[in-house]
Amino acid sequence: MFFLKHSGINALGFAALAAIVLGACSGGSANDDLPLLRATLTIKTVSQGGICESVPVRLTPKELIGTANKYANNKMMVTEVNTTGPTDENGAPMCNGTGETLPMAPGNWEFSAPLASGSATCVRNIQADGDLSIQLIDGVDGCSGPPAESATPADGAAPAEGEAPADPAAPAAG
Repeated sequence: MFFLKHSGINALGFAALAAIVLGACSGGSANDDLPLLRATLTIKTVSQGGICESVPVRLTPKELIGTANKYANNKMMVTEVNTTGPTDENGAPMCNGTGETLPMAPGNWEFSAPLASGSATCVRNIQADGDLSIQLIDGVDGCSGPPAESATPADGAAPAEGEAPADPAAPAAG
């Protein structure tokens, strides 16, 4: 059989043919030039039994805004953040970790992670020119940075702690 005697030559020929075919298909699109958005996740949680393990962070799109790179994710995903420690921080054994998400489509995303004190959740607007640092800290509400616009209180809602009501004559809700 000719093929078996010269399989090295045929393999090289097939590889060259595949490269030519793939080269013809790589036309690209306008979305290729858009940035890939990756958020940096920082976790700080109390150690359970002196052990630090990975923490799953769930990312859920709430409202996609604009056009994304074709490789950006636009569906719910989970990213594992490995933690190290525990380290003694003000008498508490803390686990700390940092990780990066897969590429995300721009828009409002909810970040949620199970920490020792309960689930930490927040919504952030992920944009190329925005703050892509997400900090989930045990016992602290939110995830640092400005919340997404849809996460702010609606008109008539109670003001944030420490703020005065919009109408000084109106009683503070609470």
